[in-house]
Amino acid sequence: MTQQTWREMSAARIEREYTPASRVDNIQVYLDEYSTMGTEARNSHVHTKLKYGPHNDEWLWLADSGQQFRNLAVFVHGGFWRRLSADDGTFLTPKWHDLGLNHASINYSLCPTEELAVLVEQVTRGLAYLRENYDPADTTLVGHSAGAHLVAMALARTDTPRYRQAILVSGIFDLEPITRTSVNDAVRLTLATARELSPLHRLESANDTPMTVIWGENETDEFKRQSREFVEKWSAVKSHRPAIGREIPSRNHFDILHDVPTPRVIDLADA
Repeated sequence: MTQQTWREMSAARIEREYTPASRVDNIQVYLDEYSTMGTEARNSHVHTKLKYGPHNDEWLWLADSGQQFRNLAVFVHGGFWRRLSADDGTFLTPKWHDLGLNHASINYSLCPTEELAVLVEQVTRGLAYLRENYDPADTTLVGHSAGAHLVAMALARTDTPRYRQAILVSGIFDLEPITRTSVNDAVRLTLATARELSPLHRLESANDTPMTVIWGENETDEFKRQSREFVEKWSAVKSHRPAIGREIPSRNHFDILHDVPTPRVIDLADA
């Protein structure tokens, strides 16, 4: 039996497919965990709040050990471009430090206060700011959900250098389906801007950063499809080495982040 494409789905089904919370009992449990663990991490590990651009939302947390660590992990949070902040991303700092990496968590504006194109430029600017002090060859980029989209958009620029690696987690890479969901009430995409802001259509211009894409076993079919399609399209670019795609057993859209700062994920690109 041929699987139904998103264009053939009912309004109710496509809404469900693009609602990660539809696969968990209570999304707030995970959001509270990010917040609580982030506060604990900022209390236990020194974090410096730095401005990377002129907008009030253009700041990041940097947990740098000084001379102890050379490599840097940069995290861009999710939240469907509408919620969360760099505060939440700091919950990963202790695990990155355990692995010998400094950690930066990039903040950006939220929709509908700003348009999605502004968020794309902000994350791109945040990465450029970090390159002033950290060699891309020693930097791992990590984006989760909407953050994976923003990292992918930054990588799809001709002026973005090759990084040590990128790990895109449960991302959205083709935005056209979003135009048929309630998410678009805030993001306000047209078909034209959805295509323009879809990294899936811009990969030819991306440098050959080693790419790992992961998603949880307990994700919706559409989130899984988007990740698999990104792996396929990235790998099809002649100048790219093949991307690594992995489904993480037993994980959902939210708790999969606990698996990212582990050797079994960050070493995939070198396998």
